[in-house]
Amino acid sequence: MNTIKSLIFPQDLNRLNKALLKKVCNGMTLESTGNVNELTSRVWTAFEHIEGEALEVLSNNIFSGVVSLAWYQTTNQSGLTGLKQSIIDKMPFDPFETVITPNSENIPSEPTIIAAAEIEGSQAYYLRFIHCTGVNVDYFLANRREYIKHEITTVYIDEIKGIIEVRASSAVAKKIIAGLARIVDEEYEFKQFDFLERYGGTLDSLVDVLEGKLIDATGRPAGIVNTFEETHGQSFVSILSAIDEYYTKGELSVLEQNLNSEDIIGTLETTPFTMLLLSGLETIGLGSIRELRGLPLYDYLEPYLAKQKGSIIFEHSVGGVVQEYSIRIGLTTKTFKFNVFASEHVLRYIREKLI
Repeated sequence: MNTIKSLIFPQDLNRLNKALLKKVCNGMTLESTGNVNELTSRVWTAFEHIEGEALEVLSNNIFSGVVSLAWYQTTNQSGLTGLKQSIIDKMPFDPFETVITPNSENIPSEPTIIAAAEIEGSQAYYLRFIHCTGVNVDYFLANRREYIKHEITTVYIDEIKGIIEVRASSAVAKKIIAGLARIVDEEYEFKQFDFLERYGGTLDSLVDVLEGKLIDATGRPAGIVNTFEETHGQSFVSILSAIDEYYTKGELSVLEQNLNSEDIIGTLETTPFTMLLLSGLETIGLGSIRELRGLPLYDYLEPYLAKQKGSIIFEHSVGGVVQEYSIRIGLTTKTFKFNVFASEHVLRYIREKLI
């Protein structure tokens, strides 16, 4: 029977930060000096003998990190119950018993499972998918060399809670979930879980749930004025320039003249000045080193923005130490990405809060 240790490959170790690799080396009584590549090589060479605290450190961090998450559920009335058995029945091998490592020439173009393992102490399990992402070509003198690019993706599944967590970007997550559907022969129908829906689809509600701070927001103008023309843009530039001129020279007549421009005065009778101004922009981004909400400019512009992305900082205690974490929320893609390294403990906290 596979364990989490069975699912780990050298490239997983190489993605860990240097501090974690040094901690693993110390736990294995290995030399802990050198760069990330040297530490990775050292750990992998002795990997067969890893156990105890060193293995626990890896188990809590190896499949997490600076990771993107997309959640899926099934539309089946019975939920995800039986998914694991369906995977075993439909695969040419039992991925919970065997690890398949294809050579570079045989990496499939579509995501397929190469290994799986139950997570000790829980009802959940991991699946590991592999797929080819392209070919790298370089030259050494007159010799042309090709390298197959591939990606190994981790999927966390909890059949009892009915959640599939694909740890990949939005685009890759769609490929992975389609690959899973093919493997089980479409016995299950999967749909992305909209974690924002239960919170009114707003970033603000999500920030409050996580007891965090909104430090960054990007969006498109809400209520875009379809009749916005180049003449409107020129008029707005003239108004803004006239405001600057008024405060530097005290000249009011130029400002009055631009405010009464015939090009926009008719539109402004029914449309707020700010909405029309923002309609001339593709996207608007606001950021701060502290909570955005409550800042005068953000509070004023917020009603005119249809937010698409935002960054949230929140605190969480791991091992008795409170640490700060930052996540980037994609409202349209219904995904989020950790901007800093996060352990399995933090991912579990996020799931418990948002699902």
